Amino acid sequence: MKSFLFICLLLLLSSVALSAGEGHLNEGMVNPGFYEKPEWFKDSFLELNDELENANENNRQLILYFHQDGCPYCKKLLDDNFSRKDIIEKMRQNFDLLEINMWGDKTVTLLTGEELSEKEFARQMKIMFTPTLIILDKKGQLQLRMNGYYAPDKFSAALDSVISKKVISKKSSSKSEKKHSNINTPSAAPAKKPTEKFIYKGNDLASLINTSKKPVMILFEQGECAECDELHGDIFRRLPVYKQLQQFSIAQVDINSEESIIGPDGQNMSQKELAKALKIQYTPSILFYESGSYNKKSGHEAVFRSEAYLKSFHIQALFDYIISKAYLSEPEFQRFVQRRADKMREDGSEVDLWQ
Repeated sequence: MKSFLFICLLLLLSSVALSAGEGHLNEGMVNPGFYEKPEWFKDSFLELNDELENANENNRQLILYFHQDGCPYCKKLLDDNFSRKDIIEKMRQNFDLLEINMWGDKTVTLLTGEELSEKEFARQMKIMFTPTLIILDKKGQLQLRMNGYYAPDKFSAALDSVISKKVISKKSSSKSEKKHSNINTPSAAPAKKPTEKFIYKGNDLASLINTSKKPVMILFEQGECAECDELHGDIFRRLPVYKQLQQFSIAQVDINSEESIIGPDGQNMSQKELAKALKIQYTPSILFYESGSYNKKSGHEAVFRSEAYLKSFHIQALFDYIISKAYLSEPEFQRFVQRRADKMREDGSEVDLWQ
């Protein structure tokens, strides 16, 4: 009996320690552990062939939703996006959503018949941010990938882009496809010109990467972008982040601009064409390049891409990941983030996931 009580006490203390260790979030944000899924999420044995066949029979598409417990961005997706009637309606009418825990042990049977655990599948799919949503077409091929949290308007536009392509495939209407294909919903307004003194003012990115003595960060942005404004107006102005920025050479690209630029591969094109060539579908996206890393066949290739909405804590972790070159030994960014947070707690620092 005493042993049983002792074990219960240990479990209780462990749960308290874990919840305390997650960090404090600002008012209105809850630091989640396990969270209940909406009732319209599909119950599944994660046998993807069966799920795809069932989705096709019902003229729907399959979404693989990668998440993790304790992820405030996943919680925000549930609270902000999946509480909106218009988004819920689109999801229920057009998609079957399967949730996959990126650290989970449930078996996922792939379209090839191969069986992997959830965490092995997440590793194979190179999940770097949560939530990540992967939308498959009727053949099981990748149609759209959303890395990280998208605000409701961008999330809804992303769903519309997929839905419109399904309609277009029936109507063979190329005009409609062009009308609905851009997830970023760009405006005519240009991206704000860089005001930070540390942002590169030239237009030769290949030369910048080749000659820089520091890793290179390229910001892909656009006008009327609230997330871009928050990045420059708040996060970049915080002293710890500002100090990190000094360790990069930084350039800015306007994804809607017709102005000429020489891309990382050495090709001369418009900034808009460069964004399209690099498959930028979210702003701000940040691409990182190792200085001097030129390849005759492909030019310069990004060592890491950040295509998600990130607050200060995760921005600092991202910059540390690049500055320390941890990506060379730890390909899973989320594991790096976890270890960094654990080290901060051991050193007595507060870990605020939504600061």
